[in-house]
Amino acid sequence: MTIKRCHICDGDQETRRTYQGSGLADGRECPLCYEPTCRYHLATVRWRWKDNGQVESAQICRTCKRTYQHRSWDTLKREWIS
Repeated sequence: MTIKRCHICDGDQETRRTYQGSGLADGRECPLCYEPTCRYHLATVRWRWKDNGQVESAQICRTCKRTYQHRSWDTLKREWIS
């Protein structure tokens, strides 16, 4: 899925000049805040499913990871590792 802009790059002109849209083709929408995010501003989070113990991961924007927004994402079924 190609995105047309990155919400983190939009907020910082220096970052925008550095990457110049080169990471948009590999970017995706953050599953927590639903903002488009380029590949340079995606971070991986990991969790363990409580019912079977299987470890999985997803990519979210760095803003959501930095503010620990992912920790409240489906806490009944997930035990957060990162």
